[in-house]
Amino acid sequence: WLNHGESAAKCGFDMALINLNIASIKSKKGDTNGAINSYEKGVQGLRKYKDDLDMAGDEAGKNKNSSHMRHLVSALGRIGSLKLKLGDKNGALEAYAALFLEVDNESPMASRLEKAKAHIKCATIYRQSGEREDNKHAILHLREALNMY
Repeated sequence: WLNHGESAAKCGFDMALINLNIASIKSKKGDTNGAINSYEKGVQGLRKYKDDLDMAGDEAGKNKNSSHMRHLVSALGRIGSLKLKLGDKNGALEAYAALFLEVDNESPMASRLEKAKAHIKCATIYRQSGEREDNKHAILHLREALNMY
């Protein structure tokens, strides 16, 4: 039954959720690298699920309120936070940049707040360098966050 489009897509979604749950457990157990790996697998699965819905012509793939989009935004935020915890500032910035692409004004409030918090975290990363150009980036991110609140 897995060869049928809808069932295969649903199975992919379920596997992505399993990876996100594994990531959460690993994070709570202190396995930060393992958590990041599992979150990244979950994100990959959610993106594939979204692509499968789009290819099938299902409008749910474009729906910012759908559970797969909320899970995707949350997972990207967690990846950013965990990479920051490991001191991987560039990795965190990349994860937050990916999150920014997924959230717009049509996204649910929780996703928009996640985006605003990610802007604040990016500002913190940039501000810590003390470089003039990075301070400009920090201010831009803080303005974005302020506009979202």
